[in-house]
Formats: sequence, C-alpha cells, structure tokens
Amino acid sequence: MAKSPLLGTGVSTDKTSSTKSKTNTKTAASQAKIEADASSKDAPTATSSGKLGISGLPLGFEVMTGRTTTRPPDIVGQLPVQGVPVTSKVTYKVTDPYTEPANLNNTERANLLVALGSIPGLYAKGQAPTRDWVNNMAKNNVVTFRPADYTALGKMMAEADKAGGETYQDAIFRFIQNPKLATQTFGKITPTAKTIPVTNPDALISDMTTKYLDLFNSAPDKKTAAAYAAEVNKAQRAAGAKGYSLSAQEQEDIFIKYVEQTATQRYAKVKATPDTKDDIALEQGSLGIVIRQIRAAHADNGVPTSDKAVYSEALKGIRSEQALQNTLETIKIQAATQFPAWKEDIMKGVSVSKLIAPYSQSYEKIYGKAPDPTDLYDVASGQTAIPVLAWEKAQWKNPKIKETQFYKDTVKNDLRAMANAFGVNV
Repeated sequence: MAKSPLLGTGVSTDKTSSTKSKTNTKTAASQAKIEADASSKDAPTATSSGKLGISGLPLGFEVMTGRTTTRPPDIVGQLPVQGVPVTSKVTYKVTDPYTEPANLNNTERANLLVALGSIPGLYAKGQAPTRDWVNNMAKNNVVTFRPADYTALGKMMAEADKAGGETYQDAIFRFIQNPKLATQTFGKITPTAKTIPVTNPDALISDMTTKYLDLFNSAPDKKTAAAYAAEVNKAQRAAGAKGYSLSAQEQEDIFIKYVEQTATQRYAKVKATPDTKDDIALEQGSLGIVIRQIRAAHADNGVPTSDKAVYSEALKGIRSEQALQNTLETIKIQAATQFPAWKEDIMKGVSVSKLIAPYSQSYEKIYGKAPDPTDLYDVASGQTAIPVLAWEKAQWKNPKIKETQFYKDTVKNDLRAMANAFGVNV
C-alpha cells in the first residue's frame, strides 16, 4: 500500500500496521508517564536528614540544576517529551564556614580572604578585607578570619547549594566574574552592626595568672588581672574597628607592661623594709632565675651594679631571649673595657673571675680576704696583663699593705732573721 506522507516514512495504514501503532502508542504513553513522574522533581521533595543546611534548605535535599535534552515526539500528534531533571544535593552545613578555614594553610586562607573581599556588596561597608591587610597578616604567617569573614564564606556556601552542583569556590568565581550579579544579590542587604571579636576576660585572666605564677611564683591581684583583661579587650575592639586583629606581639606588649608595674611595686615594697629576709621574694619564679643570671654575670666580670639595675635588666630579659643575651653581651663589653689586656678572652666568654684567679690567691695571701674583681683592675688595665709575681712585688708600695697581718708578720720575720744574723736572739 501507498505510504502516507502525513504519518511519515515507515508508518502504514493496514491492519497489521494499525496493531503495531497501538503497541507503540502504549509504549510511548508509559515512557511519558515515567518521565512525567521524574519531572515532578522540579519542586524537589527528595529525602533529607531533616537538618537545615546553611542555605536554609534541608541537608540532602535535591536541587534541580537543569534537565536532560527535550526529545521530539515518537509519533505524529504527540507533544515533545520533556527532559528529565538533573539534581544536586544540599551539602553545606551551618558549621562549614567555621571549619573550612581550619583545613587551609596560611596561603590558602589569605587567597580566600582576598577573593571574598573582591565580591561587591558581600561585606558591610568598610569591612571587606583588603589585599594590603591580608598581605600584612601573611607576612607574619598568621592569617585569621573575623566574624565578618566567616559570614561572607557562609553566604558563598549558601549560594552554591541554592544553585546546585557548585562548590563555594565556584560560587565565589561566579560572583567575581559577574560583579553586577553580586551587586544585585548582595548590594541591597542592610549592613548589620559590626561585631568585633574579643577574648573572654576570664580566659585572659586565667592566662595571666598562669604566667604570673611562672614569673613571680604568685598570682596577680584581682584588680591588676581585671585591668589587664579590660585593656586587651579595648585594644582588640580598636583593632577590629580598623579591620584587623590584635597581633600576639601587641597583646604581649600589654602583658609585659603589667609585669613591669607589678615587678616595680614588689621591688619597692621589699626594699622599703630594713631587713633583708624578704629580699628572697624578688628572686622567686623564672624572673628570679634571670635576676641571678644577670647578677652573677656582673660579679664574675667585675662590672659594678645595683639591685635596682639588675632588676631592671631582668625585666628586659624576660621579654625575650634576645633581650637577655643583649644584656649579657653588654656586661662582657663593659668588662673588656675595664680589663683591656683580656679583651679577646672576655669576648669569647671567659669570665674575669677565672682570668684573675691567680691574682686572687696572692691578694688573699696578702690582704687576708678574697678580692672583688674591682680590686684587681690594675692587673690588666694595660695592653698586657702584669705577671703575678710582679704584681705581688708592687703591693709593697701600696700604703694599705701596712695594715695587714701579712705585712706585720713579714716585717717581724725579717727583723728576727736580721738579729739572728748578728747573733742576737729575739
């Protein structure tokens, strides 16, 4: 039979063909029903955990991201078969903005902040992180997030889940590439009051107490601790208002200020008493260790000092190891100036007390007591040190020698020897 141009090639009007046509119609109808059921995912009702994600949709909820290609009808008189929806599940939790930065290194966190700060309208006015600010943190190798940054990252995660099939990096790139879309999406958001993070005062007081127990072997008084916590919080708010976080060094500087105040008060209180029994309180804790180290360096190198000067130098020494080493190096330089003949040995770390040991024995023999290094400045005041025997001989010209028992015994022995030489018994 002739083929009907209306039905198309391969479709006949005989009885056999009619039966096949009915079969094909049923098959097409079944397929259409299957695809229609699938298309009901346009308004997703897929199963979820019941917990809301950061986008406000339930975690595991399926978001339609598109459709497969719409097909033309298999037979004449049918509508096109709509494509099957393609979906993606909601994955970002409300805690993800806070946990994700912890998984990144400093460079990755810095780049993420720069990217977030490049999106128009994402931050409240004046709060977007700038490249200079981020670079400054990166130089110090400490890149931190503020509450505003966590919020901005959360918005990107929410946009990614709403779009379906995106990561938050995809969402960031999408808005950077399309500033108008960013302005349209975020530009009309009413800026919220700026929240500046500060450390819990109780945590600051606890940290201060631990450090004071180490430094002074005693806790700070409540008034001092409260003042320290309040000053740190004030500095943190001031830094946050300018768009950066208070650095660890800035906080340490505040702490050291209170340490110096406390140390000065302790010193004045102890020295105000006539007895010396309470002086030991100044040498407790790690501060006391530094005090003894500096005092010993002065004594061993014959460099005069005072308790007040030693205490002041020790306070600098506890600030940093480098400050302590600078103090000890200065003492060596002062010693080398007093004993120029031994300059090279002193600068290499040989103590003056060790260098003058042979002279000390002679001094004690003559004067009946152990000398201070200051008593022996003359032995190495020139370009070369005076030999020990030459120094002993020179002591006979010192008027003080006549007051010593050594001089008296020597003269007495000499007189007895002279009298014996002349046959006179004395």
